Amino acid sequence: MVNQEREYPRPAVSQRALILLLLYFLNTLLVLDKIILSVLLEPIKAEFSLNDSQLGLLTGAAYALCLGIASIPFGIAVDRTNRRNLASACLAVWSGMTALCAMAPNYLVFLLARLGVGLGEAGGGPSSLSIISDLYEHKHRATAMAIFSLGSPTAALINLTLNTQIAHYFGWRGALIAAAIPGLLLALSIRLFTSEPERLNTRTQGVAEEAPSLKETLTFILSQRSLVWLLSGAAISYIVLAGVSSWNFSYIVRNFDVTLHEIGPYFGVAISTAGLIGTYLTGRVADYLGQKNEAWRCWVMALTTIGAISFGAIVFTTSSLTAAILCTAGLATCATLWTAPGFALSQSLVRARMRGVTGSIIFLIANLVGYGLGPLLVGVFSDLYHATQGKDGLQFAILAVLSLDVIAVFCFFRAAGPLTEDLKKTQAE
Repeated sequence: MVNQEREYPRPAVSQRALILLLLYFLNTLLVLDKIILSVLLEPIKAEFSLNDSQLGLLTGAAYALCLGIASIPFGIAVDRTNRRNLASACLAVWSGMTALCAMAPNYLVFLLARLGVGLGEAGGGPSSLSIISDLYEHKHRATAMAIFSLGSPTAALINLTLNTQIAHYFGWRGALIAAAIPGLLLALSIRLFTSEPERLNTRTQGVAEEAPSLKETLTFILSQRSLVWLLSGAAISYIVLAGVSSWNFSYIVRNFDVTLHEIGPYFGVAISTAGLIGTYLTGRVADYLGQKNEAWRCWVMALTTIGAISFGAIVFTTSSLTAAILCTAGLATCATLWTAPGFALSQSLVRARMRGVTGSIIFLIANLVGYGLGPLLVGVFSDLYHATQGKDGLQFAILAVLSLDVIAVFCFFRAAGPLTEDLKKTQAE
């Protein structure tokens, strides 16, 4: 076991719990505003007369492009400024832009508003990861990141139960407005009721460490072989996660001839129940096994990704709606279980004043690579396969993208080899 950090006084348990709770809410809204279009694609397609490639651009590449451009500057800011204020401001921006999406009179305006959503999200995630890393030490960090990551299944529950009903009764514009309002209120709460935590393990003779240059940070990241493999696996996983999740429900609607407001609640309960339990337990298990052998943190990521491949193969080949719903819950859960130990390791493998840039790289990968390419790839493949496979084109497209997760499994296993050595290197630095 690696003693990753020297001990410094941390905020009281109640204060840490409050900050972590509010950041969990922030992550819930971050994921919700990212995935909300997945249940609104069909009515948006009908109103604006779009094809699948245009929908793929709208759900992924549009806002992901802006997020990708802004990620690194925001990451640099996280390592140098007040992270609490930055997270609050970014949340307010992306929530406001989601409201503007609801008011879009045409496809172009909608596309531009989604760029604004991406701009706001670029700073919220990295700020949160850096804050949590200063609240919880390495041996408990995966558990704390798991609680933060519970925002994903919570967002899925809200999206599939509440948002599908709002969209049915008030239209897709009403669903977007309903998603935007809580973000503005939460941004104010974070600003009023939390404080910026002290950056820990960054002191030399009582003087706070200065943030290194971007070049120095990137050089250090590239020198950590386990982190490079982890980020490579994350890139593939996010392409699959974004591509499959963005089109999963459209596939169900088309293949089983049902409406989302009818089956959405079933999906929401199944996905959120499996996700809430699975995500938390994965963080706890990674921390528990990691104290015996650090490599388990990577092995857990690889094994859960294998689970995602298995569940996904059933979802997109079965003729049973019940099996599709249950296995979608397994797919949605397993596809995100790697994030808690992955987030934690990414922060533990770099110095404290490098965590903002490292976090921004993860969210750049998630959004520019994952949500920028994943939904678009499925949409383009669907249109291409349609020429030969007809109505089964979307099925073939999703399965093709899902198969890429085999590469992610390989990367996560490879990350385990040099992990202990790299953690010691960070401690020495």
